[in-house]
Amino acid sequence: MARVIGILPNQEQVGGLIDSLRNAGFDRKDMIVSSLFKPFAGRQEPEEIAYLKTERDELWQEGTGAYADFLTQYAGQGVAVAVEAPRHEVARIRTIMEQNGAAKIIQD
Repeated sequence: MARVIGILPNQEQVGGLIDSLRNAGFDRKDMIVSSLFKPFAGRQEPEEIAYLKTERDELWQEGTGAYADFLTQYAGQGVAVAVEAPRHEVARIRTIMEQNGAAKIIQD
């Protein structure tokens, strides 16, 4: 299995990306969505979006340290959408992310 993470600069783009991935046959349970937007004054957590709290916990699970380092570099720059899929699907996922406005894409 491989994990691909796309950084979308606008939260409004996330729904389109998730729909495109689902239409391509990827399951929502294999996706993690985490906001990278800067916290509001007085708040320690980034702005919450659907499923964010539990998905952020999954993103930092064992074996994902490189992603934690990567996302720290992009704090305040959008929303991260991570997809876990077989390695032979990576190129297709990258293409879908690019078509949906991902500003940065990484994979393991």
